[in-house]
Amino acid sequence: MKQSTPLSGGGAAWLRDPRPWIVLSFVISRFAYYLAGIRFQTRYLSENFQFIDLALLRTRLWESLFYFHMQPPLQNAVVGILVKAFPAHYGNALHILFMALGLGSSLFIFRLMRQLRVAAGLALALTIAFMVNPGTVLWENFPSYEYPMMFLLLAWAAVFHKLIERPGFWLSFGFFGIFACLGWIRALYHFYFMLASIPVIVWFVGRNRKAIAAGAIVPCLLVLGLYVKNFEVFGFFGASSWFGFANATCTIHQLSPEQREDLISRGLLLPIARVEAPSPVPEYAPYISVKATGIPVLDDAVKSDGGINTNNIVYLKADPLYRQASRQVLANAPRAYLQSVVIAWFCYFLPPTSFFQFADLREPIQPSDRLVNIVAFGQFHETTGKGLRALKGEGHTLSLILYTGSFLIVALPLLLCWGMIALWRAARKEGDKIKTGLIAFILGNILFVMLTTNFLSSFENNRYRFPTDCLYLILLGTFIQSVSNWRAAKRSTF
Repeated sequence: MKQSTPLSGGGAAWLRDPRPWIVLSFVISRFAYYLAGIRFQTRYLSENFQFIDLALLRTRLWESLFYFHMQPPLQNAVVGILVKAFPAHYGNALHILFMALGLGSSLFIFRLMRQLRVAAGLALALTIAFMVNPGTVLWENFPSYEYPMMFLLLAWAAVFHKLIERPGFWLSFGFFGIFACLGWIRALYHFYFMLASIPVIVWFVGRNRKAIAAGAIVPCLLVLGLYVKNFEVFGFFGASSWFGFANATCTIHQLSPEQREDLISRGLLLPIARVEAPSPVPEYAPYISVKATGIPVLDDAVKSDGGINTNNIVYLKADPLYRQASRQVLANAPRAYLQSVVIAWFCYFLPPTSFFQFADLREPIQPSDRLVNIVAFGQFHETTGKGLRALKGEGHTLSLILYTGSFLIVALPLLLCWGMIALWRAARKEGDKIKTGLIAFILGNILFVMLTTNFLSSFENNRYRFPTDCLYLILLGTFIQSVSNWRAAKRSTF
């Protein structure tokens, strides 16, 4: 299927090709946001604990990446390479990279909707609306893994579409190569998940199976190599040593001080639960003793700018203790976890700009952003940094819905239901294997991210949702197109 389907007849060919309009809209919108005062937030490379000390990235890049255990190293590898290549302008270089990912994502969104038979005009309108949305722009100016993940998910879907069309070694290599990139940037995409997907993909595609399986070998080995390195060096088989800290937010953090002390006094909870995860290294001294390794990224308690170095060896030792303490909370105070799940779902439906680290970034466009959040997402009251527990403490009950995205609470589940219907139609009624595979891929990734993050984390769930917002948008395009087709068919019968 051609991706440059004319929007209308007549005129120059370039005027009828949607892609230049996407590029032009992207450039104009970014220039307008820049004039409004939106700037790339380079400072978070120093402030956010997920990043290695920039001084170490400049002077001991490969050593620091090798001994980085708290999360997969790809994001820090990209930052480190840019820091070394552009010492005085690494922030600008990273911003250009993120804008390139944004433009590429926009083109992929349009392409995927066209592959699902969404009309060119509708696909173009939805793509541009997503591209110029304040939420998309703010995440583009925030140097975290959400924006690269969005691009990778879209590229992954596009390659999967081609793999079904023309199964072969190189497309399989590309598909599993993107999977490996996701595994190297986000521990959520686990090696076991990658391994289990091979027979599923081979079975579904059904042709050239040996070539497809062969294309998966090198990407799988790249992810396995990261896991084996962590096992040999740090003693855990995985991409991140932070699982216990994530568990703590869902369990220990939900306890009141009185509940926590009662459980500790009765021997039902480890005393390390008194330490908020993560806290500065000295806070762990009563519970953990470690020896210096001679490797700065493991030994330094703080970064050169004064921030906490959460890759210190102390946090590696604390993680299994937090895992044990979290299991104790699940066993002895399960309501704490249930409270976490409620908070997670509340945050999942928040608009994409309702994120605590966007307070300064969104200030130049606060009025327009609020208008979008009201009209498009149904957030009629802002949380102003307050959590769900604080709002409940003020007496809010049913009115809590007004603080999250009330439209999203309705729209996102409906889009998932529509996706299931579209999947059934493509598989049973139309017999369209390519469309079936693409819809299944989109639904699978939405559900995977939704369920894992909402049941294994809390507080920042709209941040975790953001990379899949583009997938919801594609489902929206197919829904509107289906309604349009139904109305056209109904009119033709009269």
